[in-house]
Amino acid sequence: MVKNNNRKRVLILGGYSVLGTHIAKLLSADPNLQLTIAGRDKLRAEFCASKLPGPAESLHLDWDATDLPAQLKALSPDLLIHCAGPFCSEPDYQVARACIESRTPYLDIANARRFVCDFRRLSAEANAAGIPMISGAGLCPALSSAVLKEIRRELPLIHTVNIAVAPANDNELAPAAPIGEPFPQLQDGLWRETFTGNRLRRISLAHPVGKRWLFDADVPDLELCVQWIPALRSVRFATGVESRITQIGSTLCAHLMQMNFPTPGRSLSLNLARYRARTNGHSGILIRAEGKDTRDAPAGIQWQMLGLNGQGPWMAAAPAAVMARKLLHKGSEFIGASACWQLLDLEEILAELTPYPIVTATERLEL
Repeated sequence: MVKNNNRKRVLILGGYSVLGTHIAKLLSADPNLQLTIAGRDKLRAEFCASKLPGPAESLHLDWDATDLPAQLKALSPDLLIHCAGPFCSEPDYQVARACIESRTPYLDIANARRFVCDFRRLSAEANAAGIPMISGAGLCPALSSAVLKEIRRELPLIHTVNIAVAPANDNELAPAAPIGEPFPQLQDGLWRETFTGNRLRRISLAHPVGKRWLFDADVPDLELCVQWIPALRSVRFATGVESRITQIGSTLCAHLMQMNFPTPGRSLSLNLARYRARTNGHSGILIRAEGKDTRDAPAGIQWQMLGLNGQGPWMAAAPAAVMARKLLHKGSEFIGASACWQLLDLEEILAELTPYPIVTATERLEL
């Protein structure tokens, strides 16, 4: 990593992934930053770096290398952005611990529930190292919690939260939980077990996204919402790709696994993951909260964000770019380890998205 004393150095691990590429493009436009695209595949890293609007370097760097702390110490980046998931397969926080050992500020885009919700266990070590460490700076929980923070201005008492993410395909915004994986979810004041792929239902988003078939999936919000909203009685998350064949087939896989047929289910799931039906490329996010407004009257707020014509990944990349800038310029305010829960304002995320065909709408619901 060639050092330029006038620029902050940002190393994006897995920078050639879908979201890593979009984060890199958002940050590359900043003349005060120097980017390094890193990962196991040096050729892909080089190609990604060459396509960025600003100067960038490439680097071969394996996230599970035994000498990763030493490599980071030698590189001495001002921030490492971890985009080399899936994070559900990294329960020991290997990259984060390497950052602690090398005293490298850390940010990731994880959406695996246990990874993000348990990340605070590293706080004492991060404090001792004097570095900020933030997990979950993607769609969930960074963007979703910023929306809920805004909604709570009008609904100070919230008893129900429903979050729906409808990506055009599973390379964009899909959560990390595998099909058929069980998880607890708060329903009517009680924790009940469901599983990824359960409760297939149809949800309507604004035109041109329209109606989508979605099912239950696990995200950090299902736990973090309960910690933050004392009156909460129910919180649910649903997701599903645009292809109806893929979505219904994935639901079938999930139910086969629940019936103790794991091998056929997983095999079919893998085949479906390779299937790409023709889609319109539109993505959507819907967040609905119900409770009582400032006059103590029953009310609801529904917020939507649409990414048109294949622009959905920007919605998940923008929170990470905003959080990265905060850590680079105000890192001392975030010393320790925490989830990216309400660390951002919705307004600053939307400002990051201004150049792209992303639209939002807020609707008040009378209950």
